[in-house]
Amino acid sequence: MTKMERDPQTIVLTGLMAALWNTMGEGCTALWRQGAENFYEILLESGKDMSSPEASLNSVKEYFEEFKSVSNMDYKIEDGEAVVKVEGCSAMPVAEYMDANNIPEEHSCLFFNLSMVALEHATGNMYDVERERDEPGNCHAHIKRI
Repeated sequence: MTKMERDPQTIVLTGLMAALWNTMGEGCTALWRQGAENFYEILLESGKDMSSPEASLNSVKEYFEEFKSVSNMDYKIEDGEAVVKVEGCSAMPVAEYMDANNIPEEHSCLFFNLSMVALEHATGNMYDVERERDEPGNCHAHIKRI
């Protein structure tokens, strides 16, 4: 039995992800986005500064680092688009499970989805996420205006 199989949180999350994908297919993207919208509302209600793209992404970074969901999250904004980098991702076992089971996980990352939703609210524009994995536990995403 691997470490992932013994971790109850990972077992539950991977089971939910598989069940959602098996039931809804590409429709899961809307659910993952709604999760990010819910987190955005939590940030607003807790008084985080979401008034500009920079302030919003900084609030997202502080939130995930505070709860140790990532060890580090950085971003760069250029021409209204962003590159967000995550180090020490706590969700890697789930992403690895999804890869191993052919469940597309491009749009399932809460860190990048919340960053995208925060940018949308701050700018009034629509965005999409193009995610790339770096070394294990680290990813970055281009959040591009559509």
